[in-house]
Amino acid sequence: MITTEEYIEALQGVKRPLIKAHDEITGVADFIEARLQTEKEFADSRVYGTVCYVLGILEEQITSIGNQITKLKK
Repeated sequence: MITTEEYIEALQGVKRPLIKAHDEITGVADFIEARLQTEKEFADSRVYGTVCYVLGILEEQITSIGNQITKLKK
C-alpha cells in the first residue's frame, strides 16, 4: 500500500516535468509573439493558438496537482 508521503512524492514527480514543459513552451510562445505584428496576425495564427491552448492545459494540470499535494499535506 502506498503511503501519503509516497503519493506526494509521486505527484511532485509528475508536477516537475509539467512545469519544465510549461517553461519550454512559454519560450516558443514568446518566439512566436515576437514575430506577430498585428492583432489580426495573432488571431489568425493557428500555431500561436495551439501553443496558448497547450499552455492553458498545462497550467490547469499543474494547479490541480498542486492542490492535491496541499490537501495531502494537511
